[in-house]
Amino acid sequence: MRNHSAALSLSMLLLAAGLTGQAQAGRPLTVDDAGVDDAGTGHIDAWYARQPGGIRGWTVGPTYSPAAGVGLSASLSRDSRQHTRSTALQGKFLLSPSRDGSCNLGASVGVSQTTGTAGTTSVLNGLLSCNHEGGAAHLNTGAVRNPGGPSLRTWGLALERELGRFTAHAEWFGQKQSAPVVQLGLRTEVAPGWQLDGSIGRTRLGDGRERLYSLGFVRQF
Repeated sequence: MRNHSAALSLSMLLLAAGLTGQAQAGRPLTVDDAGVDDAGTGHIDAWYARQPGGIRGWTVGPTYSPAAGVGLSASLSRDSRQHTRSTALQGKFLLSPSRDGSCNLGASVGVSQTTGTAGTTSVLNGLLSCNHEGGAAHLNTGAVRNPGGPSLRTWGLALERELGRFTAHAEWFGQKQSAPVVQLGLRTEVAPGWQLDGSIGRTRLGDGRERLYSLGFVRQF
């Protein structure tokens, strides 16, 4: 039961984390970046994924920046095996401006709810991004709280590298009471305003190992 609860909690963290990044970062990263879209612009994310605990399903959600340094998002996710739905709302705020060749700070807060589960899951995250020529590094630290449960510490580290028309990343993230996830991903622009992305990863659940994956796209507006 503890493994199932931890897997569900980590899956909710994955759902929240995939939403409010910049269109040039964000998906397929799970570790969040300290950046948002330009004011008055946004994007729509959609992806199918296999998450910890055998959860498989799709997620779709818009993100919009109503003002400089602010990103607001909503999402709907459906588990195709358990036939449950999850909804999430999240806001991200820049605490310092994003500049090339330097580091900046941000913070995000979000809530999610799953059908058949009383109460909501809340997520709070501190974000650090350091941009450099040809890539970036991102560090997250925060907490997630399930309905009726304690707050669990969360963390994440990601490295990005530009490889011609592609951007690759490696990341390592997790939360207390759960095994960490190691993940690799790739994204590319396939047409103006359209991004195709995917990731593969691995984690441990109980005495076994789980393979994770995702495939999705981003449409900027």
